[in-house]
Amino acid sequence: MPFRLRRSFALAAVVGATVFATTACDADGGAPAAPSGAAGSPAGTPAVTPAVTPTGSPSASGDGRANTSPGAGGRDGAEEAVGDACTSDKVELEFADAGGTRPAVLLKATNISDAACTAYGIPAVGHPGAQAPVAAAPHADARAAVALEPGETAYAALLLPERGGHPHHATSFTLGLRGQDGEPLTARATLKAPVEGLTVNDASRVTAWQAVQEDALG
Repeated sequence: MPFRLRRSFALAAVVGATVFATTACDADGGAPAAPSGAAGSPAGTPAVTPAVTPTGSPSASGDGRANTSPGAGGRDGAEEAVGDACTSDKVELEFADAGGTRPAVLLKATNISDAACTAYGIPAVGHPGAQAPVAAAPHADARAAVALEPGETAYAALLLPERGGHPHHATSFTLGLRGQDGEPLTARATLKAPVEGLTVNDASRVTAWQAVQEDALG
């Protein structure tokens, strides 16, 4: 065999051995170098990083709108004053049956004007012969404020416990409203006592204006 032909056979054998060794290496767990870009993506295509929602941030809902948890803030139940202080010419004042067995009568103040007003504090309740208005109930809030739109009613209560000194039977009462500063307004309304009159004594008390009748009875 000519020398050139033997040399070609030898070179082919070396190349074949190299190819076999490379294939065997891949089969044993070695991996060829990945092309530039993410694995499985075409070369040159940048990898896409999944979006991460930070803790405490709103997450998106299925319709694309942000879902936010309700805050802890908000109103704490206190009324917001509206308009001017309610006066005796803006509200209708009257007694009403409190219901139940508790010795008490309700005081109602209904806004009969065409504008909103606010009933403040504790109504000043008096009766003929009294040297001072009936005292406020122990837990009555002098800072109470009940906003009344036209037609709405605020409630207070005249508590009439049987035990108390200096009882007085009254067939009429005076009722005064208060301004935002808590001071009694000059005008007074005279109310006829329900039934045949009410007996008040040193233990009688008045509660603050409330938006709900049951709250007025305390």
